[in-house]
Amino acid sequence: MSSMSASNLPGSIDSLLQQAKTAVLQNNHALARRLLQQAVRQDPQDYRGWLWLASVATTPQASLEYVNRADMLAPNNASVQKARRWAEKRLAAAESSAEVITVPAPHAKRRWAPALRWLVILLAVLMLGAGTVYAWQYFQLGGEVQETAVLPTNLTTGSEADTEKPVVAAAAPIEATATQTPQPHVPAKLIASTGSDQPRPTWTVTPTPSPTPTPTPTVIPTFVNPNYQDAIRPFGVTANERWVDVNLTTQTLRAYEGDTAVYTTLISSGTWDHPTVTGQFRIWLTYESQTMDGSLLGYDYYLENVPYVMYFYQDYALHGTFWHSNFGTPMSHGCVNLETSDAAWIYSFVSIGTLVNVHY
Repeated sequence: MSSMSASNLPGSIDSLLQQAKTAVLQNNHALARRLLQQAVRQDPQDYRGWLWLASVATTPQASLEYVNRADMLAPNNASVQKARRWAEKRLAAAESSAEVITVPAPHAKRRWAPALRWLVILLAVLMLGAGTVYAWQYFQLGGEVQETAVLPTNLTTGSEADTEKPVVAAAAPIEATATQTPQPHVPAKLIASTGSDQPRPTWTVTPTPSPTPTPTPTVIPTFVNPNYQDAIRPFGVTANERWVDVNLTTQTLRAYEGDTAVYTTLISSGTWDHPTVTGQFRIWLTYESQTMDGSLLGYDYYLENVPYVMYFYQDYALHGTFWHSNFGTPMSHGCVNLETSDAAWIYSFVSIGTLVNVHY
């Protein structure tokens, strides 16, 4: 019976790469990505996994990020440099295509501009005509445009002189004469008879007793116990409550139930130029798996399928890590990196609102 070499064992790096190559030849890029992500989790120091991931990445930005990681591991490799030129050309083509799409078509302007110009001219003529008619009536009638109605003579009972005079149905206009001074025009304002012209009363809210609300998860730091010492339950945590302690000095994480530590593991926190925040926080958002795009925050990383993500303050999170295994040393952009198996345990231990205490 022939023995199988280590490189051909199921699940080995070489086996995963060979399966991914077969998937690419079959045009099954989704399967290839899953196999290659498994390969880089198994050995993040093997540049081939990152290089092959670049060839099946879903976006040009992801391709270039994976090439950068391969370049860090094999900076003088000819295949890596060739892949870099390809990724940069792909990204430039995508950006150029996006710019072309956003430029409006020239013929659209020629088609709509004449119609819009005539519409503006028509509106201006209508407004000018309406304003001219109103102004003529205003100055002819002394500032008051009022309607009158003359009753027929056969419906009146006065003298013949009276029947020749118009009978005003509404208020009679004051006709301007050589000796009369035109009255100034004051626009009419409808005034309701129900007192609506009086100032409105100010709304007031009568306080009513209400129960104290249950504390909810918050995205801002909570009160930090000034007398905090290691292995002492933080202020406000009950005797049996679950909470997490992150010690940035020792690069360790401990999960507690009250005063009892139930789990301890190494971490990698933020580096000196990207430090992890300190204080007491509450977990406010969790994802079993998530793509992290550092370009949204001004960073140079793009990671797909980051496992067991637990946000405790803004974009700071506890999460699993498959791209390095140097736990016990600061390595991150501010998050708390955990080995994937440790992150899975913590993910099942915490819930929304669990306190996370970060300190030196």
